[in-house]
Amino acid sequence: MNKKIWWIVGIIVVVALILAVSLKPAQNSTIKIGALYPLTGGLVTYGEPSQKTAQMVVTEINNAGGINGKKFEIDFQDHKCDPKTAVAAFQQLNSVNGIKIFTSAACTGTMVSLAPMLKDGNALFVSDVLSGAKITGLSPYVFRNWGSDINESRLFADKIKQAGYKTVGVVYEETDYAKGIKINLENFLKDSGVTVVSESFPTGTTDVRTQLTKLKSEKPDILLISPQTVTSAEVVLKQMEDLNFRPKLLVNDNVTISKDLVMKHKDILEGALGANYVAPSNSKTDSILAMYKNTYGQDCPQTTVCVETYDTIHLIADAMKINGNDVAKIKAYLNSVNYDGAGGQISFDTNNDRANADYTLFLVKNGQATAVTQ
Repeated sequence: MNKKIWWIVGIIVVVALILAVSLKPAQNSTIKIGALYPLTGGLVTYGEPSQKTAQMVVTEINNAGGINGKKFEIDFQDHKCDPKTAVAAFQQLNSVNGIKIFTSAACTGTMVSLAPMLKDGNALFVSDVLSGAKITGLSPYVFRNWGSDINESRLFADKIKQAGYKTVGVVYEETDYAKGIKINLENFLKDSGVTVVSESFPTGTTDVRTQLTKLKSEKPDILLISPQTVTSAEVVLKQMEDLNFRPKLLVNDNVTISKDLVMKHKDILEGALGANYVAPSNSKTDSILAMYKNTYGQDCPQTTVCVETYDTIHLIADAMKINGNDVAKIKAYLNSVNYDGAGGQISFDTNNDRANADYTLFLVKNGQATAVTQ
């Protein structure tokens, strides 16, 4: 009788173990990364095409078998171009959800706030659409697949010197990115005999008339407009029109890339010089743009954003195929990579900036910003 009972108990235990194993969720069946994008607010013009392109790449990778047979996923979070929001989103994804590899787009200030949280190598970012000069050398765990806007300021300074201008005005938003362009412009004009007069405004302001009136009284030969977002650029341009303040203009890349903004304010922007980082155009980029249109029924609104996001996500996926989720190994991989991307050869210099990522000048004419042949 005792033997029979023990047999029954043994069978129950075995069945229970089998059921436990069969009902237990599959472990490590997916490879997941985090993405911090501006999905609302004034830089949604970057965030939306970044997210759509990234999701398009996820589908492409999974249709080809995933990463080492595992499903590839991206957890998208809206950082709203706000450092506090970005930190909270990162902490949730990293500390709670265990995600170690991240991508991001736009807003230098958000990455500056996140960098101290990476010092122990608990996570790594491969970012694009991130141009602020402060990103250079910011962290060993932040890689930038985009050009630094220090090159933008250099282009503007060269044009100012060539034209023989003596007084340059700057109106800029008080953010790391927008102020950085102003600071670098001043550095490039140092000891050139050019006087720079500037006025700033805080994010969220709806009235910059006082700042513009002061700059107008200085009678600058040319004025640089450096906003953080399209929304703040709209405030500046509209109030310049109201004040009939119409100097020659330089505009940063956030203005240059906004087709709607350039068309809406085409009169005051006529003849303005802008700058932007531009991916090369070739059969690979044409294929990506065609894929985007086929997937979403519309053209990619920012060609370089879509191309570089496509490359960034594929670069991360390739790194994880070889190195799994190991931050140190992925960092070493990126430090020595020479990746043949749709947007050209991708490698990173000693500051983790993309090598040879130059800016292009643009001229605004008849409501369109067109690249200028040097």
